[in-house]
Amino acid sequence: MENNNITKKIGKLYIVSTPIGNKDDISLRAIKTLQSCDIVVCEEGKIGARLLHSYNISKPLEILNEHNEESKSFELLRLLKEGKRLALTSDCGTPLLADPGLLLVNSAIENNIEVRSIPGVSSIMAGIVLSGFTIDRFLFAGFLSRDNDTRIKQIKSLSKETKTVVIFETPYRILPVLQAFADIIPYRKAYIGCNLTLPFETNHYGNFLSLNEKFKELKFKGEFIIVFEKSLKRIYSDKFEKKEKTMKRDENKNFKRKNNFNKKDRLIVKRKR
Repeated sequence: MENNNITKKIGKLYIVSTPIGNKDDISLRAIKTLQSCDIVVCEEGKIGARLLHSYNISKPLEILNEHNEESKSFELLRLLKEGKRLALTSDCGTPLLADPGLLLVNSAIENNIEVRSIPGVSSIMAGIVLSGFTIDRFLFAGFLSRDNDTRIKQIKSLSKETKTVVIFETPYRILPVLQAFADIIPYRKAYIGCNLTLPFETNHYGNFLSLNEKFKELKFKGEFIIVFEKSLKRIYSDKFEKKEKTMKRDENKNFKRKNNFNKKDRLIVKRKR
């Protein structure tokens, strides 16, 4: 007799973090996930193939990038519904941080397909802990606009942040970005981490004015991250305002004490009258 109660197999979607430069930074769990999945989803075929080759893994690749995200996501969702296990990767670091893949993840969640995160190295955390700035609260601002006028507006807005700020930028835009920062907040303390995790990693500290001049001479080409100190104006302003209010309260109290008659004083005045 035929069994009609066969449970339909549902796939899984793994969000796999990969190294940001140094291939030794991959986690054991990430390697095991790539080995056990059915398909690896990547942004570019060459980079995806290089990633798998680094760890002697052979798996079919599917390309998901900004050019085909909508159509490809539904195609990959169909594979998940058929029971396939997919590993979503990015060119480097943690997927979805300024990378495609969000549509696929949301589609999987909406269709009750299990999604697992395989965490790993992040250029955000690698850079911010090297910056020397407070990291109890920070803002990841992503990539700035390519349009110069819009970028200037963004920098002016970010310059008022009372949290440490982290931004990404493409290698060929480091000089115009540093020039814009130097024009708007020249003396704000900043950190630039170049080629993080690699043997030739370099770390640069100073303010935007000095860093701008430095990188004009370096003629640097490579991956980098910018972290800059929070605005201290609001903090100082709040402290001053609080102190001013306290002083006013004290003045009012002193004024009242000086001009208030006690009962004995009032009696004396009445007798004199």
